[in-house]
Amino acid sequence: MSSSLFMSLTELPNEGYTATEVIKYLIDVVGHDVVSFRRNAHVSYMLVDRARDICNAINDYIQGAESERDWTSFEKFTNAIDPVEDALFQLIAFTEDEKGRHLASGNSVEDCVASAEHWATNREQIWSTLDVLETRTELMELFSGLNVSSRQADRLDARKYDDKTFFEEVIADINDTLARFQRYAIEMDAVKFRLILARLPPFLRKLHTKLDRLFTKMATGSISPVTLSLSLHPHKSDAPNGIVDLSLISTSIDVATRNHLRSTPVWDAAKDLVELLILTNSDDKASIDKIRFKYDAFLRLLRNIKGLQLPKSYIEVIKQAGKVRRPFHSQAVTLILLCRVLATEFGKERHHTAENALSLEVTCNETLKALKEAVAAVTELKIFDTVDLEDHPAYKALVVAQNHIKGCFNAFGLNSDWNEKEQLISDAVRKDKERMEVLNKALATRPPLTVHERPAQVKVTVSVMDRTTAGPRVVGHVTFDVESSTRLSAVRWTVAGGLDEQLARRARQDGEFRFGPDDRPCELHNRVSDLSELTNSNKECVLKLII
Repeated sequence: MSSSLFMSLTELPNEGYTATEVIKYLIDVVGHDVVSFRRNAHVSYMLVDRARDICNAINDYIQGAESERDWTSFEKFTNAIDPVEDALFQLIAFTEDEKGRHLASGNSVEDCVASAEHWATNREQIWSTLDVLETRTELMELFSGLNVSSRQADRLDARKYDDKTFFEEVIADINDTLARFQRYAIEMDAVKFRLILARLPPFLRKLHTKLDRLFTKMATGSISPVTLSLSLHPHKSDAPNGIVDLSLISTSIDVATRNHLRSTPVWDAAKDLVELLILTNSDDKASIDKIRFKYDAFLRLLRNIKGLQLPKSYIEVIKQAGKVRRPFHSQAVTLILLCRVLATEFGKERHHTAENALSLEVTCNETLKALKEAVAAVTELKIFDTVDLEDHPAYKALVVAQNHIKGCFNAFGLNSDWNEKEQLISDAVRKDKERMEVLNKALATRPPLTVHERPAQVKVTVSVMDRTTAGPRVVGHVTFDVESSTRLSAVRWTVAGGLDEQLARRARQDGEFRFGPDDRPCELHNRVSDLSELTNSNKECVLKLII
């Protein structure tokens, strides 16, 4: 197969939705950095893989919410967006710096200490971010049938591999430095210096052994490295005038409503009320009270029409959640959830009335109108000034919708619940502003990558070879178009992604790259820093991966 390495690590299989646009942008930025990492590489690739899988799952649930009006899907994708954005925003704060780091930089002790602290801090941040993406409840609920223990084992393997590789490179670098010092000592005839250097190789071997024992403990973390309208409401004071001529029901009313009004219970109740009115003396207070009681019961019967349906606009409201961008996304989701609360209450017998149906319809219509205005207000991922957000037409439209929702809560007799709901809206507005400010800073320093900024400069062909008793056996060929700065570890990770589980693990943990007609090793002690050192004049690189 032929593909771009960066694209294979970050690209989504299906077109995404607006609601996941920020996540996709962050995956691109982080992915563009990690393919050049010279340490913490495998954990970082696993992190980008996981973020991409989460983004795919969120898009699938958005599709389910839109096409099937599935509120479970709605809850899953709206709950997942903020946690994954939070995690990735923390990463881009240092991934660009990390891709330029490897071993100690500088010549002083202070420089070496600072480099070690950078390694420990960045390593811990990458580990903790992957743990969030793998174990956060809102994100785990996006997937079913996950083998949690197997995934945990894969994370520990990746950690151990990264640490082991890094320390081997550190020791190799020390050995190189020692060799240079030894040559200098011979030239200077520094006898004491040579004696000191002679003691270092055994010490390094002992150190390597101790470090190897610590890899598993470090990987497990036991050692630390430093989100109707049918209005039937006659006035009670006009009870006789409030009796509806049930024989003249308009044929424009839907069948379910018409059948309900013509049903035996309604006719029997109407007949009882009329007979009582005929026989009642207007001066008899007890009889008048009885009429009022029966009239209230009859009115409730009329209003409790089984044919009352949720407004059509309510069905459209849920479809907007995946289309609204920041800085209106959280506010839009909150208003949609409040419409759902009202729809749930409307389904209860005490609220299932014509008046409430009318109020709910107006509310959903206004909310849908406001959501569509919010969709149209921001049509691309870009910097958005939130200073005067309250003056924006889309914000004002959402406030109008909020007021209608408040009025509907009052009409349903849910006044006591509104303060809590209003706080949810305020929190959502604040969250949108804060998230937009963080996004603005990111976009200013790391604008979205375009096709022209993803150059394919080197064509890499990898033959995957399985070690057997009869000798290496070819199990596949993979071709990539990559940037020359791409690390061999990134090539190994993506090649492994196309193998079965057992071979993939061997490729990631034990795979060894060979280069040239003599199959010479091209990693670690050979100090190959990137693919540019293995590329011919035709911008091609041919490798073998022995697993």
